[in-house]
Amino acid sequence: MNIYNGVSCYTLACHHIDDREYIDSFVVPLFKRVYGILPKARNRSKGAYGFRIHNSKIVDFKNKQLCLPLGKKSLIEVPESIRYCPRLFKAFLRGFVDTDGGINTFLANKKDVYPRIELSNVSYDLMLQVYVFLKELGFRVAFWNVDANVANWRAYSRMSINGFEMLAKWKKEIGFHNPKNIRKLKELGI
Repeated sequence: MNIYNGVSCYTLACHHIDDREYIDSFVVPLFKRVYGILPKARNRSKGAYGFRIHNSKIVDFKNKQLCLPLGKKSLIEVPESIRYCPRLFKAFLRGFVDTDGGINTFLANKKDVYPRIELSNVSYDLMLQVYVFLKELGFRVAFWNVDANVANWRAYSRMSINGFEMLAKWKKEIGFHNPKNIRKLKELGI
């Protein structure tokens, strides 16, 4: 979200394969319901799928009312209007994991599937606020930073919520809207 040469621009992009159904079946209709605009999603550069709209009212609302900054989002926080309302914070977390995270599994002891919710972002402050909120809700959360040299890109923060018990707790208290995460829950029998 930014203003380029006086033109307000809002872009939403996710993975072109994994998140296409989520964008088409949930995000685009939600955007239409909230803002009255039906964005046209399409394949974008670098393996992304999403949409871009030029609408100063939406950009102004997100910037001035929700306190979301323009430009790069490496120094962002959860807006106060969301941070201090548990119901909104949970909805924020659901969308954050559905877009920037997901459920992954690996084999423990070479035979047992072990699930975890993973999330990463370049904003340390945002991730720390999410970590603290999840701890307050009783989630067991691992949180660490990845150095830019290790990432071969730029530094970022990661967190994971591990195990069947925590995944079931997330499903009950926060939930998912992204079909890829809902399918993964079914595969795991949760």
